Parts: sequence; C-alpha cells; structure tokens
Amino acid sequence: MRIAHELGRLGVVPVPSRMSVYWVLVRHGLIEPGPRKRPRDSYLRWERDEPMTLWQLDIVGGMFLASGTEAKIVTGVDDHSRYCVIASVVAVILRLSLS
Repeated sequence: MRIAHELGRLGVVPVPSRMSVYWVLVRHGLIEPGPRKRPRDSYLRWERDEPMTLWQLDIVGGMFLASGTEAKIVTGVDDHSRYCVIASVVAVILRLSLS
C-alpha cells in the first residue's frame, strides 16, 4: 500500500503493515471494506468414501543435524478417517556429482 511505503520513506519506525493502514482507513470511514472471504458453510468438503484409499503426504524440512545432515519430517494422513498413518523423521543425503 502506498501509504505504508511513504511512511517508510519518511523514516517512520516501525513502518505499519499494509493491513494496519487498511484497517485504520476503514475505521475512520475513509474507505469501504472489501468483501470478506466466503463463509465456511459455503465450502464443499470432500473425502474418500473408504479408508486407506488415498493418503495426503506432507514433507516439512530444513532442519540440520549436528553432523550436517539435513532432516525432514514426513507425515501421511488417511483422507477418509483423517488418521495419521505415518510420521517420521528422515535424513536426507545429498550426493553431488562434480563431473
């Protein structure tokens, strides 16, 4: 938002976030608030009809062990039951080819 940018240029510390500027403008009636997200009840929930027919996998990483090996966390959730079927820490070995 331009106002936050200009405040930063003028040396205001800390610079307010774009959302802070937006809500101040709304509060003082200087702008109309934009439309909100859709209500939760308008979303259609879908899931598999039977358990163990689809897993949702997630890999989170970026942690380094003392040895320098990168570790990632792997989780798997059954789409029907929402049951966690796997949760594991996996060491990632990087092999570089210098040819």
